[in-house]
Amino acid sequence: MVEQARGIGSPCHLLDIGCGTGVLLEKAHQAGLVVEGIDISPEMIQVAERRLGLGVARVQRMQELDATSRYHVISSLSWTLNYCSSRAELTSVLQRCYRALHPNGRILLQVAHAPNIEAIVMEDRESSPSGTPDDIVFLYRFKPLDGDDQPMLAEYVYACKSLGELVHEQHLLKVADAQTVASCAVEAGFVDVMIVDSWRGEPLAGSASPFVIGKKVS
Repeated sequence: MVEQARGIGSPCHLLDIGCGTGVLLEKAHQAGLVVEGIDISPEMIQVAERRLGLGVARVQRMQELDATSRYHVISSLSWTLNYCSSRAELTSVLQRCYRALHPNGRILLQVAHAPNIEAIVMEDRESSPSGTPDDIVFLYRFKPLDGDDQPMLAEYVYACKSLGELVHEQHLLKVADAQTVASCAVEAGFVDVMIVDSWRGEPLAGSASPFVIGKKVS
């Protein structure tokens, strides 16, 4: 993502939508980019501020982005855009992104692609800070659903044994189709819109998390 952004502006000004704890912002800053991030979670922004300092990341919904010709690149990872509740809302968000970009600015969006998702349970395990193995367990499943624009159910179970924590969440992603996201980007005014299977740039094939890339002309 950082390599794609470098060279688009001088210096390149990047906005990360759904920046979370600021991991991408930190890497982009270290690479010489001017960075900003927005996220709906105050807790995430607090972590990002500890990582990057005050003023870099802020609490803001992507539906409220109101900048004009400010950024050279707008990025979004981990399916953030798929939380839009409809195709119309997604197009509106992308129109806001279009207005927020300089001419020749780019969008780099990682999105969910339900047609390539298998409803299998996956598992991650981590040791505790003290080194206790398998102290943290994370189970997750993505389940395609029937309906327009390929809705999808995301299910998460998180447990930390040493802290006695157990959290279960479900999220309905109503627009989980890369082709639909690309079509909405065209409606929002972007040109040269492409879907690539991964950061390597190959055409869409089997990825459940492809990238949608587009350019603002004027």
